[in-house]
Amino acid sequence: MKKATSRFPKRNTRSGTPILLNPLGSRGPERTHRITNHSANPSSSPLLAGAGELFPPRPEAASPSAIPYGLLKEHKRANEYSQAGAAGLKPGTYDVFRFPVIDWDFRWQRPQQISRQFADHGQRVFYVTTEMTALTRDGLSKDEVIRYVKVQKAAPQVWLVTLCSNRKLNLYQDEMSPEDVRFLQWSIEHVKAKFHITHMLSIVDLPFWAPLVEALDNNKVIYDCMDDHSGFSTNSPSMLLQEERLISISDLVLASSQSLYDKLRKLHPAVVLLRNGADVEHFRSPNGKSVPELAGIEGPIIGYFGAISEWFDIGLIHGLALRRPDWTFILIGNTFGCDISEVEGLDNVKLLGEKPYGELPEYLHRFDAALIPFKYNELTKATNPVKLYEYLAAGKPVIASPLPELAAVAPHLISMAYGPEQFEAAIGQALKFTTPGKAKRMAEFASANSWKQRFDELQTAIAQRIFPKVSVILVTHNNWSYTQQCLRSLLRPGQYPNLETIVVDNASGDQTLEQLGKISDDRLKVISLDRNLGFAAGNTAGCESAGGEYLILLNNDTIIPDGSWISRLIRPLMKHPDVGMAGPMSNFVGNDQALDHFVGDRSAGPNPNWLEDFYFYYKGKCRETELLGFFCVAMKRKVWETVGPLDSNYGLGMFEDDDYCERVKRAGYRLMIVEDAFVYHHGSATIKKMQPDEYETLWSQNKAYFEQKWMKIWRNPKRPENLFFGAEDPADAAGRLEASGRGTVLVLGGKNWTANRSRWQTIVRELASEQSRLIIVPVLRHYNHPVAGIRKAGPQLYLTNRIDLFAEAKFDAVIYCGDAAPPPLRAGRHIADTGSYTAGQLEVLGRVVPQLEYWSGGDPAAIVQEIGRSPSFADNLQ
Repeated sequence: MKKATSRFPKRNTRSGTPILLNPLGSRGPERTHRITNHSANPSSSPLLAGAGELFPPRPEAASPSAIPYGLLKEHKRANEYSQAGAAGLKPGTYDVFRFPVIDWDFRWQRPQQISRQFADHGQRVFYVTTEMTALTRDGLSKDEVIRYVKVQKAAPQVWLVTLCSNRKLNLYQDEMSPEDVRFLQWSIEHVKAKFHITHMLSIVDLPFWAPLVEALDNNKVIYDCMDDHSGFSTNSPSMLLQEERLISISDLVLASSQSLYDKLRKLHPAVVLLRNGADVEHFRSPNGKSVPELAGIEGPIIGYFGAISEWFDIGLIHGLALRRPDWTFILIGNTFGCDISEVEGLDNVKLLGEKPYGELPEYLHRFDAALIPFKYNELTKATNPVKLYEYLAAGKPVIASPLPELAAVAPHLISMAYGPEQFEAAIGQALKFTTPGKAKRMAEFASANSWKQRFDELQTAIAQRIFPKVSVILVTHNNWSYTQQCLRSLLRPGQYPNLETIVVDNASGDQTLEQLGKISDDRLKVISLDRNLGFAAGNTAGCESAGGEYLILLNNDTIIPDGSWISRLIRPLMKHPDVGMAGPMSNFVGNDQALDHFVGDRSAGPNPNWLEDFYFYYKGKCRETELLGFFCVAMKRKVWETVGPLDSNYGLGMFEDDDYCERVKRAGYRLMIVEDAFVYHHGSATIKKMQPDEYETLWSQNKAYFEQKWMKIWRNPKRPENLFFGAEDPADAAGRLEASGRGTVLVLGGKNWTANRSRWQTIVRELASEQSRLIIVPVLRHYNHPVAGIRKAGPQLYLTNRIDLFAEAKFDAVIYCGDAAPPPLRAGRHIADTGSYTAGQLEVLGRVVPQLEYWSGGDPAAIVQEIGRSPSFADNLQ
C-alpha cells in the first residue's frame, strides 16, 4: 500500500467502488437484500448496444429477506454449483476441433457420432482431415501457408478442415517436425480467425496430433482414447511416446473401455469412462430399400459389419462356414490387414466390402443373427465394440467372442462362445427363438446407450473439467459509467461458456440499480442491498449467492479484454491443488502484477495488437507471489469456504487484499500471478474522490489494523519486473546485461512498431518466443504509443528509445533488419537479414559494418536456429 507515483499506483488495488464503513467497524449481524435473475438471450442484451431506452421492462424482484451471515448452509452451496453441469453450457459458446483417427466419410464411428452430437446441440465442429496438404518447401511465411488451407462444409454446423504441413505425413507412422507444427499451427490460427473462434476445445483421437494441440494457445484438450495403441501393428513405437505426451497435456481424458480406464487413471487425474453407443433410431427402423446382394439367399443369414482386419478371427468364420453350409455368412467391411484367402472360395461366405452408413440398417435387418468374432489379444481386451450397441438397437441376437467389455456391459443380452463348435451351438440356439422379454431388454439397453446419452455424459464432464462454472462478483456503489463499461465487456458475445455474473449493489444513489434492472441476460444476477455494507460485506453477499466452482472478485472499474480471460485466470487453480488464488497482469495495480509496458486507452482497454503480442510472449506463464491485488482475483470455492469472507473492518478499502492473501497463505495455499492473463484497470476510481486528509486517515488506520492483526510490519510490495529499472548510463546497462548471465541479441529494424507486421517485427517475435536470450529492440513508438526509456514488453523482450544506453554493451549478436545507419556496436556476430534491404542498402551497410554476415533465409523463424549456432561474445568478439 505505498503512496502513488506517476508510474507505480498506490496499493489500493481494488478501488472504484465507493462504500461506507459500518459505524462499529464490523460487518453487522445481518443483511437485507433482493436478488433478481435477468433471463434473456445474452446476445440481445441492450447493455451491449449501449441504448438505455432499448432495455426491456425490469423483471419483478424477489421479496426482501433478511439472511444472517453464515446461514447459507454447506448443502445449499453444494447444490447450487452442482447445477453448473451440462445445463450451464449454452449452445454456441465454444467450438470443437476434432483431430481424428478416421475421415468424416469413412466408416461411421465414435468420432463422427460424437461430432454430430455436438453439432446437433449448437456447437460448431471443425473436423480435421487425416490427409494434410504437404507444401514440401522450407521457409514459407504464414501468408504463403494459409492460402492452401481448405475448409468445406460437410453437414449443418460441421466443417471439414484440411491443414497444411511441410512434409507428407502418415498419422500412424510419422512424427511432426518443428516446421510441420508451425505450418499446422498457422493453419488452425487461420481457421480460428476466419470463424471468429474464442473458445476452442480440441478432441484428439490419435497421439500423432499431440505436438500440434500443445502448440495452440488457449486450447482445451480432450484425449479420446478408444484403443490400446500398442495392439496395432501399423503404429510406430514413437506413437506410444507421443501418447504419454498427449495424456500429460490433456485437460480431460476419455476411455472407451474399463481396461483403458484402469490404465489411464494411473496417468491422469481426470479420466472419464465413456463407452460407445448407437444411433438407436437409425438402426431400429430400416427405410425399406432392397439389398440386391442378399436377394435369393435361402436359409439363415449370419452377419457382421465393421473392420475386417488383423484382430478379426477369419479362421473362426472359415470353420463355421464348413460346419454349416446351410447358413450364409455376410461380411461387410474393408478387409485391409486380414488374410481372407481361406474363405474367398466358399459359396456360403459373402464379402461385400464397405457399405455406406445409411445402408447398414437394411443389411442388419436381414441378419438372423449378428457376430462379433474377434481374436483375444491386447487390442481387443481394450475394445468396446460399437457394433454391439447397433446390433442390439436392431433387436438382433448377438454371438460374440468372450471379450471383457462384452461381459461387462451386456452379459445378459448376448451369447459368448469359444471356437467354431461353441459358436455353432450359440447361433443355433439364437435362431430358434428370442423371448419377448429379451427383446424388450435389448430395446431398453439400446435406448440407455444412445450417442445422445453419451453426449450428455460428455457434456457433464466438460462442464466439470473443461469449463467449470465460474461466478464473477462485482460490488457497486454509484459510478454507473464504470459499471456499465465493465458489464459491456464482461457480457459481450464470446465470453466464457459457463459464466454467471453477480452484481451486488451497495444501495447506490445514482442510476445504477435502475440501469441494472433493464439488462436482459440470463448470466446476470443482481443483489440489491438496502444499505451500504461495504466492499468486503458486499463480496460476501455475492459469494454466498454464487453457484460457481470458482469465484472471481472483480472491480467495477475494469475492462475485460476478450473471452479468454477466465480460462487463463483459473488455469493454475484447476491444475494445482495447492494454488488457492490467482490474479492477472494489469496496466494499473500496486504490485508486480503491473506491466512495465502497456499499450491501450481508457475507452477500449488494451490495444488488440498489443494484446495479441502479450498473449504470444507470455503463453502459459505463471509465477508464484506473496500478494495479489483484489481489483481482480480468482479463487477456488473451497478456499472461500475454508478461509471465510473478507474482513469488513477495513471498510472503504486498502489492505483488505493484503489481509486476505495472508489468511489464504496461512491456510496452506499458494498465490499465483497468471502472466498471460490481462484485465484493464482504471484504478483509484474511489480514492480519487476522497479528500487528502480523509485518505491519509484511512490509510493510517487500516495499516495499523493490519499490522496489529498479523503482528508484522507491512512492507511495500514488489514493483513491476524490469532488468533495467533505474539504469542511468551505458556502464550501468552493460553491467546489468552481463550480470543477467543470458545471451543477448540486439535487433535493429524500423523506428515504429506497427499493426502491419513487417519482416523485422516477425523476426523479433520469433526470437522473443524462444525465450532463451534477452532481446533488445530500439523503437520510438509501439503501436503508436511512445516508448520512454527501456521497457519490458515480454519475458525476455525489451523495447527502448535509448540506444545510447547500450553503447558499452556486449551482445552475442546484432541483427540488422532495415536500419541503414546503425551506431557502432560491439557483438560476437553482426548479421544482416538480406530480406530487409535492397542490394544497394546492403552494400552501404557492409561498408559501415565490415564484419557483416549475410543471412538470406526465407522464413524469419529460421533465424532463431541461426542465432542458436552463435558462439558466445567472449569466443567471437569482433
